[in-house]
Amino acid sequence: MKDPKKPGSSHRAPDGVLTAKPIALRLMPEERAQLEKAALAEGRSMASQARMFFLCGLDQYQRNTSA
Repeated sequence: MKDPKKPGSSHRAPDGVLTAKPIALRLMPEERAQLEKAALAEGRSMASQARMFFLCGLDQYQRNTSA
């Protein structure tokens, strides 16, 4: 989606994501390397890939804790 205020810019975050309230995530060097490799392979930013991993982990966490 292009920002009308900035010609040529695009947003990678889905509509509704709180882009003004980022969360810092500290990773070990190997974890960061794995995140970067996955992001490159899927054509995503590292933040977007980290969000995808978070959503997958959240889903698994919720299934495990509700059982």
